Amino acid sequence: MSVASDSGTVQQLDDISFGDVFLCSGQSNMEMQVKASMNADAEIRRADYPEIRLYTVPRASSPAPVAELPQGGAWKTANPENAGDFSAACYYFARELQPHIGVPVGLISASWGGSAIESWIGADALAKTGKGPEVALLRSYAMDEKLAQTAFGQSWERWWKSSFPQEPNPWLDKNPSGWTAAPTPMRDWKKWGDSELAQHNGMLWYRKSFTLTPEQAKSGTVLHLGQIDEIDMTWLNGKPLAQSFGWGTNRDYVVPAAMLKAGQNDIVTNIYSGWDMGGMFGPAEVISLELKDGSKIGLGDGWLFRKAPKGAGDPPRAPWLAIGGLTTIGNAMIEPLTPYRLRGVLWYQGESNAGNAKPYRELLATLMADWRAKFQNAELPFLVVQLPNFGQPVTAPGNSGWSDLREAQRLAVRDDKYSGLAITIDVGENDDIHPPNKQIVGQRLARLARHHIYKQPVTANGPVPTSAIRQGNQILVQFAGIDGQLVTHSALAPIAFEICTTGSSVCRFAEAAVQGESVAIEAPDSNIDRVRYCWGDAPLCNLYDSAGLPAGPFEIGIQ
Repeated sequence: MSVASDSGTVQQLDDISFGDVFLCSGQSNMEMQVKASMNADAEIRRADYPEIRLYTVPRASSPAPVAELPQGGAWKTANPENAGDFSAACYYFARELQPHIGVPVGLISASWGGSAIESWIGADALAKTGKGPEVALLRSYAMDEKLAQTAFGQSWERWWKSSFPQEPNPWLDKNPSGWTAAPTPMRDWKKWGDSELAQHNGMLWYRKSFTLTPEQAKSGTVLHLGQIDEIDMTWLNGKPLAQSFGWGTNRDYVVPAAMLKAGQNDIVTNIYSGWDMGGMFGPAEVISLELKDGSKIGLGDGWLFRKAPKGAGDPPRAPWLAIGGLTTIGNAMIEPLTPYRLRGVLWYQGESNAGNAKPYRELLATLMADWRAKFQNAELPFLVVQLPNFGQPVTAPGNSGWSDLREAQRLAVRDDKYSGLAITIDVGENDDIHPPNKQIVGQRLARLARHHIYKQPVTANGPVPTSAIRQGNQILVQFAGIDGQLVTHSALAPIAFEICTTGSSVCRFAEAAVQGESVAIEAPDSNIDRVRYCWGDAPLCNLYDSAGLPAGPFEIGIQ
């Protein structure tokens, strides 16, 4: 193909394919590359699929929608040179699907590890879910960053005061007796030798005092705090300066006029880390105040720290953050793609929302509606990967944020006639949030696509519960979508079924047996109102169909 401009410039494009394009999006398990998946070396060596094309959208975020994709992306052929760096789940999906549809497959991977679903939904759609004030603040940030930072800082302060009314306000606290000298270099607080911090995921306060002459106070331009992991809220002389996010990324904050003063100045920063390393990483020579002439006043040593009260939860997050904010990633990584013609969307996300799973059902429905509007296709199919097993094995019935999130995914997909759910409750690992067997994830997604999108005669995603009916001393759970018949693995009967008491969160394991396309559960008590299956962070479940597809986790009311 030759493309000519009005000025006479001609560009020739070669090796063009026309086919079906899928958008693959989500957080780290969708972003996870082929080279990190199971049998990676062999998979990369045999990656020779000229009919599959790959495009990775570079990470980017923006407080407002943008028209151009981030620089650095390019279409590539699926071969040993390119496949290793591409999304594993997305690639294995296309490798499984393409021979069954007979046309080239284009894959667009737009994912960001750790991202919450709210960061992918458009502002207008998100405002309708009760986040109107946060969306308004985000729009204010896009127009006047400093004004919005100040407003958010004040709301952060109100949160602290209401949450810990007996605690001092550290950004105003000048009493050194409540603070402890931090090691130099500071680095990861888990390696300071403090037993309380060795496994600490949460907040830690830092402060530093320094003295300026009148001339220096007038000349300060940028505060360099070095590398911080992962969210900081920073004050300068008791006034909010900024909040930002990053895993070990530099914090460089422009200092508003008149915020510095002659004499003693105080920096206070609250750092939150939700996992792995946390704190200020420097290096010490980078932490400094930059003056107008380019010289710097070193601030790398002499820092103090203070522990947050025990039981302190997550602090508020500014809506303009990337993975913890609102709509910012979608603005930069999805908006520029629209209204590209897609055959479907693969969505693999939820881990970052498992701590607050209740709103997820509505949020997932909102995401699907928002993207369908953006891509101008009201019937755009969504293939959703349900969260796998992860964490401690289930030894007794109990509550689980991961189960709540899986149920929210199940219900959102059940209520949407253009979506399908890939069950992965049997492919996770207890101690690895990034299970390497992405091949089976791709296989199950491809099966969903063949069933839902291409209307081929294959079952979609294994046994799906349709009803739970009491019959005497038993509850009969009926299943649909079975390939062949219901079977149990490694036992004569299905396990992991629970019966739950009316008006209570109390559930208990129950004996069950396969009866044709149903499972009969022993329930002699009359006050049982619902059945749960495969509940918990990492349950062991053994109900499948003849095709090896598992029945997924669910909670269902008894008729």
